[in-house]
Amino acid sequence: MNQVDPAGGLREDDYALLQSHPETAASAAAGLILRYFYPLPPDLLKDFGLHELLAGRWADALRPQLGESFKDRDTIWRAYGGQKMAGIGCLADGILSAFSDEKGPYDDSRIPDTNWIAYVGDGLSGDQKITDGNELMAAYQAAGRPLRYWHKPYQGQFSFETWAVIVQRRLRWGVGADKKWRREFLWVLAPVPSPERETWPAEVLEALAADTGALHDDTGTYRPSDVDPEVQDTSESDRVAYRRLAQNAEANANRRGQLKKPSLADRFVRAPSARAAVLRRCKDSCENPRCDGHPKERTTAGKPILQVDHVQDLAQGGPDVPWNMIALCPNCHALKTYGLNKEKLRRLLAATAKQLHAEALR
Repeated sequence: MNQVDPAGGLREDDYALLQSHPETAASAAAGLILRYFYPLPPDLLKDFGLHELLAGRWADALRPQLGESFKDRDTIWRAYGGQKMAGIGCLADGILSAFSDEKGPYDDSRIPDTNWIAYVGDGLSGDQKITDGNELMAAYQAAGRPLRYWHKPYQGQFSFETWAVIVQRRLRWGVGADKKWRREFLWVLAPVPSPERETWPAEVLEALAADTGALHDDTGTYRPSDVDPEVQDTSESDRVAYRRLAQNAEANANRRGQLKKPSLADRFVRAPSARAAVLRRCKDSCENPRCDGHPKERTTAGKPILQVDHVQDLAQGGPDVPWNMIALCPNCHALKTYGLNKEKLRRLLAATAKQLHAEALR
């Protein structure tokens, strides 16, 4: 550009090309706005002479559009460029994308009782660091910038599912591609309808305001040995381990209870120590005393088929502590959620959870 015109500007033929393709020009301008002029300063479109080109919602000009789907990552790359393989990276327009593949190595999922996403960070084996994709995520978190979230269901296609903003970063135990336990980042993504901040729901804005960018380290409140029998610490009894985990869960619940205005992340991101306590308590068996299913059934990998659930849901004000949680086989979990007599079963499970908790502490 300096060789053509030191004052800046496009070559004449490039300028003519953009004039003849207004949709392409609008997409390029919108991408530059989101990348370099975000949030959009007042009158910027007018000052740049882009008001007519991007009249209305400038974000509508961005490509790809929400809902676009592709067979695989290669077809996304052919259409929009950028990085081709990493789970976290930018398309050719420089805007960050986070890719989630249900057949991939990470367990990215919706946070229960919300549509928010628990997204595992970058790095296949060993403790994850703030490098590469995680460094980009941290920068977007600090700036409150929206990113693209792509999702590929099992045997499905990749689709640009939603724009999202990072409202919290946590550190948890997970299993890497080498099958070894490691510390990994969990990025809490809140879906938003568009990159325009004016369209974001109030609960997302509240979570962003509450987020200090600090790392919430959960790895000190529980251990891999608490949830994996293959690495279980035999020097510590189940009773001692349960007491330790329950105390950590209660402390976390008390901390949350002292927040003046807890965000959805504070209310619904569950404490791993509480879940670990219930798994130690249940002895690999469904805790419903009237279970008619298969209380000790296991997967082909030899793992118990159990779902740890809150008796009184978090959405209804239930606390995230072991005495309000119970391990259920899929059949009993379905009965608790959808059964004709679910309220009667909930009362039974509430009493059972409190009894089992008291016995485990005794």
